[in-house]
Amino acid sequence: MNSDDLTLTESELDAARAAREEMAFPVPPDEGGVETTQPGGAASATPISDTAFDLIVEFEVSSEQVYTRKYRGPIWPGGASGVTIGIGYDVGYATKAQLAADFGGAIPDGMIAALGAAIGVTGTAAQNMARRLAGSVDVPWPAAIGVHRRKVVPRWVGLVERSLPRTGEIGPDCLGALVSLTYNRGPSFSTAGDRYAEMRSIKSHMSAGNFRAVPGDIRAMKRLWPTVPGLQKRREREARLFERGLQA
Repeated sequence: MNSDDLTLTESELDAARAAREEMAFPVPPDEGGVETTQPGGAASATPISDTAFDLIVEFEVSSEQVYTRKYRGPIWPGGASGVTIGIGYDVGYATKAQLAADFGGAIPDGMIAALGAAIGVTGTAAQNMARRLAGSVDVPWPAAIGVHRRKVVPRWVGLVERSLPRTGEIGPDCLGALVSLTYNRGPSFSTAGDRYAEMRSIKSHMSAGNFRAVPGDIRAMKRLWPTVPGLQKRREREARLFERGLQA
């Protein structure tokens, strides 16, 4: 891969999404069980940069044009996922109250009610459920991006702030890079095993205030996906974003 060519193609996005969905991670009991779970806990008012927000959206749906063409209706990404709407919002792992709170006012109440049948439905059963809902649920781009910005990302920011020390000492680019990483890999900063060595290292470096070592930890994770260019590009762009934040 050309290290200067970090543009994400649609085929790379599809492969990266598939790799992500297959990668379950351990999370605290109150945060759910697999990566596609919407995290619980308090949302954070701490902002991340627009660049970071756009990076997360790009690696979920690529662009508004691609979203409208491929992801506007309910889909099943595969693996242990449930019916997914919006910007990677997995209804299968949401609760009825959370779904209503997140999408109320963004899409008609009738659609939210219809999506209630998909709560708790995951794996291959969700594939049929997505087909059943395709004719009754439509989430246009403004609704999807609005829910993601106002509801979803602030919860992930809160999760990062609870998972890592000293996040208040880094700026919105650095924090956003860590939110993107956590959104993709989960809050596995204390998880044992070789697969999570770099995640543990990030927590150690954050604790020590050695922020300049974090981009190297992020880049080192590329070893985990030698044949998935989309995730390698995501790690590189997260590392560069963190470095940009340090320079600022």
